[in-house]
Amino acid sequence: MNKKFKIRCSQIGQIMSNAKTKGDLSAGCKTYLENWYANDNEEIHSKYFDKGNMVENECIDLMASVLDKGMAFKNDEHKEDEYFTGTCDVQLDDCIVDVKSVWGRKGLHAACDGLDKDYEWQLRGYLHLYNKSKAILFYGLCDTPEECNYGNEVIYSDMPIEKRWVAYNIDADAELLQAIIDKVIMCREYLEEYDLKINNKLGKIN
Repeated sequence: MNKKFKIRCSQIGQIMSNAKTKGDLSAGCKTYLENWYANDNEEIHSKYFDKGNMVENECIDLMASVLDKGMAFKNDEHKEDEYFTGTCDVQLDDCIVDVKSVWGRKGLHAACDGLDKDYEWQLRGYLHLYNKSKAILFYGLCDTPEECNYGNEVIYSDMPIEKRWVAYNIDADAELLQAIIDKVIMCREYLEEYDLKINNKLGKIN
């Protein structure tokens, strides 16, 4: 293969799901890898994604205020190494932060159920790339711009500020990091075999 597989931090959860057979890759992981190989990555659009993008800076400001982080800004420093690639949302002196702007109260309340495993895996990748020992997953509830809600602006900034956020700490863990690296190596082995299979079939009568 010409392109060596590296896992995007935001996609680590796709490969870390458990397989039925020990030492194998899960069906979901294999599907993800085959889509990666085919470069079939359709762009997803929805009002939820649109709001997240439009209020990201506002959510960062909310995070910095309630967590007493001073001035915080959107990070634009991309990182990658032999196994990982990604860009965290906010890089601070003592930690990295990933901010999630939820659509409404229900989404924020759902985030209170506990730490989302996929987001945890994502942040573990960022912890490694940015050489930090601590990460924070922050959910914030910001006003909904008219542009992504059919002309209806929805206001949440008049709520008590403690009702508008929830956050989770994630500490670096060398054992879990190694588990991701081991899985990336397994993914590369699978892709090598998949590449051979595809190229032995394409352009031929089989």
